[in-house]
Amino acid sequence: MKRNTRRGWIGLVSLVLMAVAGGLAALVVFAGTSGGTLTATSYADVIRFEAGGAVESLQITIFDLSGRKLWDSGVVSSRITDWDRRNEFGERLAYGAYLYSAQGWNAQGDSVFQKNGKLALLPGDKVQLQAAPTASETSVPATEEKPPYAPMAYNATNFYISGQLGVGTDAPAHKVDVIQNYNGYTRMRIENTSTSENVISGFIVSSGSGQAFSVEKYGSGFNQFTWSGMSLADMAMFRSDSGVSGLIFTTGGAAPLIFASSDTECMRVAPSGNVGIGTTNPVATLQVQGDEANLLALYDSANPVDIKFKVAKTGNVYADGSYYSPTTAVQAGSADIAERINTSEWVEPGNVVEIDSEHPGFFRKASSRYSTKVAGIISTSPGVVLGNDFDATEDDWEDNRPVLAIAGRVPLQVTTENGPIQIGDLLVSSSTLGVAMKGDPEACVGAVVGKALEPLEEGEGTIVVQVMLR
Repeated sequence: MKRNTRRGWIGLVSLVLMAVAGGLAALVVFAGTSGGTLTATSYADVIRFEAGGAVESLQITIFDLSGRKLWDSGVVSSRITDWDRRNEFGERLAYGAYLYSAQGWNAQGDSVFQKNGKLALLPGDKVQLQAAPTASETSVPATEEKPPYAPMAYNATNFYISGQLGVGTDAPAHKVDVIQNYNGYTRMRIENTSTSENVISGFIVSSGSGQAFSVEKYGSGFNQFTWSGMSLADMAMFRSDSGVSGLIFTTGGAAPLIFASSDTECMRVAPSGNVGIGTTNPVATLQVQGDEANLLALYDSANPVDIKFKVAKTGNVYADGSYYSPTTAVQAGSADIAERINTSEWVEPGNVVEIDSEHPGFFRKASSRYSTKVAGIISTSPGVVLGNDFDATEDDWEDNRPVLAIAGRVPLQVTTENGPIQIGDLLVSSSTLGVAMKGDPEACVGAVVGKALEPLEEGEGTIVVQVMLR
């Protein structure tokens, strides 16, 4: 709805109270400036003001004879509003003469009528309205030409123009036209000279449809540049406040933050915080979709055509250099490369596994001494895992199959079945399922799974070994 200046009554005119007998008092209907009408009806508890015609929103204000406001309905989205005869302090008004101001708007927010006049509260809870007199055309000298500007009026607290206002022009084409020389720097300046920290100062332009442009300052702790719509979902804001360090660029509600070039979207930040490049519905923290050869490419700053890292559209990853996977604390099992395997039985980290000859493509725990079918050691916590399955239907990389260490250092379950294990001993499968032992160098060709990096004097335990198949 358009926010028009609310009109007060023009002058103070004496009123002769009229005695009206009996029941409800429906008052004289007055026509508005654009064909709207207004009636007032007295009930036992309230006075009902009702507008006719195309009125969809209404505002009624009551004043005493000095022009002091006693009651204001505010703008109500209805053609009817009720007043309980009380002032802003809740005091019921005495019988006598008062002033009223009324204004109505249609569904488009245009003013349908505005009325100013006298209101009488009479004994028996009666009420009567009388429209304010208008200036006679004969009051204008015959030799004086009427100016083409819109009429103006004022009372003790308000000033309004019912037509169009021009600043820097005598032919305004809009409600307010501010025109200045093109080379000037300031078109309009509105400022607050108060020194209070909580006083708002700045520049605000708004319309009844809800769009707004504003530059505001709340004391020294809050600054903002805002473009807003009818709801939080339409609002955008640049701001810097004392609660958050730095510049904030935000939208309200569930609206995304969109970056575009030539009206073509390039990137967006979804309400969830996910960032999408080449997609309007990012489902990951960062989702990149593109039609070019590379989805992601990083270049040498000294040589912008030298790609150091890239992810091709095919999904291949290229790096011009070594791959490192450091950990915050080096632990047993964190420095190996492993791959997913299929097993025909339950296996545990640290087990020695061999090829399952009864189930091609599967592995099982090593079950005999010096087995030449040994394939390696089940990893505990690999640094790199190869062969993960990807479920495209579920967009899921979850793969719970065991991982077989193919290089690096891992924990291994061992026994001293063939004697104490010393650092550097070659390790082979033992008679215990999935457990390794020290091997005889002359008898372990083709059966070695690793080399001991820690000793074990007696019994069974777990030691760190260097993975090696020989």
